[in-house]
Amino acid sequence: MDKKDFENSLTRQARDTEKMVRVVFDSVTAQLGQTLTTKEVFDAQKIFITGCGDSWLAGVACKAAFESITKVETHVMRAVEFSRHLNGKNLGYSPNTPMVLVISYSGEATRAVECALRATERGANTIAITNDPNSRLAKACRHTVCVGLPEGGEYFPGGTTYIASMTALMLIAMRVGRIRETISGETYLDMRQALLDYAHDFQKEVEGYTDRAFALAQTWKDLRAEDFIGDYSDYATAFFGSAKIIETFGGYTTYDDSEDWCHINYFLKDPASIGTVIMADKNSLAYGREKETAASAAAIGRPVLVVTNGPREDFPGAQVVCCVPEAPAGYEWLLPLTDYIPASLLAGYIAQLQQEPFFRFARLADDTPDPNSDFANRGCMTLSNSKVEIYD
Repeated sequence: MDKKDFENSLTRQARDTEKMVRVVFDSVTAQLGQTLTTKEVFDAQKIFITGCGDSWLAGVACKAAFESITKVETHVMRAVEFSRHLNGKNLGYSPNTPMVLVISYSGEATRAVECALRATERGANTIAITNDPNSRLAKACRHTVCVGLPEGGEYFPGGTTYIASMTALMLIAMRVGRIRETISGETYLDMRQALLDYAHDFQKEVEGYTDRAFALAQTWKDLRAEDFIGDYSDYATAFFGSAKIIETFGGYTTYDDSEDWCHINYFLKDPASIGTVIMADKNSLAYGREKETAASAAAIGRPVLVVTNGPREDFPGAQVVCCVPEAPAGYEWLLPLTDYIPASLLAGYIAQLQQEPFFRFARLADDTPDPNSDFANRGCMTLSNSKVEIYD
């Protein structure tokens, strides 16, 4: 089989990684001076990050960056948890606090809008991270950071938008850290350059990742399920990979951390039919457990893919070990910026090999989604047309 015959939007997005990071970097940098004032940054006693789906996962992936750089207590919450269940006493208990970062690429996800409305009304400093400055989310927040992705780009199903959200969050963390003087001016500039350099280092290896993903997809396309494992920041990466399996070819998939996998998913029947993807960060305190988990999965006959910044020799039982660039010392929080891509490439290739349309959308003759198909029906898919409800 020729890999070129199975190209898809996720492979094309992977090849645009460095370019899109630069686009977002320039767009966000141009806005931060006006968006984050010194007083507002110093007033923020806590930071909340919230969103739905991939947007929430971007927050989970960047929590380590905020904690490392800003030294401000940071909480990442699903939108429905923030909007419906967070005690209102946590919002607006003093001027401009907490700082609430609400993420939605479209700016129209109803639960995200609901979060922003609730937090703004209670006096929090709300900041929309979106690609549409005229969206409902932008109007519901005090400030807006527009990620600046070009209109009409190929962002479906969510690779570029995910890295755009992470890039914006990391830049905001750096700005907050610089204003609060938890990092020096020299470190601030070094961090910003490190982000660009890390995307560049990944880009140099992207064709190798597509080769390995396509080869693995040919052996995994007939498996009955995929199982994803990751810890802390890489829990987001594992969850994101699992989501792409569903969104691309509708496969059955699960996700967990390395410890609970050993307590639960280890016991799934027919292990040879379950592809197992393990995110293993050698700088994580969970790395030893991740190595044990990979060995356990291989020992019971599971096909195993490990995505790691560690040495291949640490995972002798894995079917494939995909080594990603190591982030600079002290900036280990950069790893989630690109380590999600190998699994998303795998998902895209499996979808093409199975001839499954992304998101189950039936296609018209011109290959555009049929708006009358069940999965594309807005009456069924209540992401942006759900009712806004605020209870306090």
